[in-house]
Amino acid sequence: MMTLEQLPPKGVKREQAILELGKDEANGELLLQLVNTEKGKCKTAAQKALAHLEYAPAAPLWAKLVKGKWMGSNIMSDACSDCVSEQIAPVILKTLSQLLDEGDTKPLEIEQLNFCFHLMLGKASPKMLEVYRFLAENIQRIAQLKRAPAYSRDDCTSWWITDGLRIWDATPKEKEKIPAVVLTASLIRNPDERLQALADELNERYGGSWLMPVFMKAIITQPKEQVYETYSPLLDTPQKGYLFHALGMLHYRCYPEGWIYERLGPDGMIALIFWGDYSYGTYDTRFMFERYVELDERWLFDLAKDPEGRKPTVTWQTYNRGGVLYGSYDEMFISLLPRKVENPELKRILRDYFRIRSEKVKVEESITVYKDATERFGD
Repeated sequence: MMTLEQLPPKGVKREQAILELGKDEANGELLLQLVNTEKGKCKTAAQKALAHLEYAPAAPLWAKLVKGKWMGSNIMSDACSDCVSEQIAPVILKTLSQLLDEGDTKPLEIEQLNFCFHLMLGKASPKMLEVYRFLAENIQRIAQLKRAPAYSRDDCTSWWITDGLRIWDATPKEKEKIPAVVLTASLIRNPDERLQALADELNERYGGSWLMPVFMKAIITQPKEQVYETYSPLLDTPQKGYLFHALGMLHYRCYPEGWIYERLGPDGMIALIFWGDYSYGTYDTRFMFERYVELDERWLFDLAKDPEGRKPTVTWQTYNRGGVLYGSYDEMFISLLPRKVENPELKRILRDYFRIRSEKVKVEESITVYKDATERFGD
């Protein structure tokens, strides 16, 4: 446990040291003191660090922040503590209810709606589970929401819940997936057993898009062979699209040979989310979270079948690349592949698959998915 005297005196080093205090429950009292005495970035750092702790005396702070500017999402979105969750969930529930009532009659400003979604991430307290159940019960109202213009000449056809999760054709069928997408991201952030049980409950009760968090839960918690044996049969059913949406939140991170710049981490499959949003010159609540997972190689053979066939759109895949082919199955697929495929049979199949797809699918010159495939798997 650190004391106040041990902190660096000022600047970035003090800010970073304060953030580190959030890793030890014993620092709750010190962090609450810093919240009351620090200013600027160091005060914000103290709030963020404290939000990660189960420190009951801080409860009034969270209840105050959620009623303020941006609902405190810049402080509490990346925190998963029950202390925070139980204080803010009733406000989120009330706000969502009011917004849906408003959205029933007119186009909705979705900024505050998104603040609510951002704050739900990874939180698993009893009151927050009720927020998910409320959304599940009102899925059709969410599907029918229309949004107000966000800028001049905005045709309002796109929809986003974070800067990294957005779609470009906001049909009711796509918008009804939003609560399940939030729960899927929550499981990546914090696979709490209560969130896992909630995913099973909502999938059993409502089906449809709630398969997405159930599949992600399995990817995170079960042996990769078991996941494949359980869920691959769904590739031959109408439910396959929900599997692709979950796979769209995975990414095989790999660096080119001879890479000399800083690496974010070792090569491997990660479940990846870009969370939060920003308004130029006003706020920036964005952050990234990743969790290493494993995927059975048999999925890759299955996904490469039928290159001539029509592929389903994969709208809610994590957007982390430039030149993305919006809604593209192939973009989802290539993001699951290592830069260097060791299995010669798989490499041959991938080479043939992407060759046929590149000839069949006409895209803008700026789209890189098939150029990337040629670089990786071509002759």
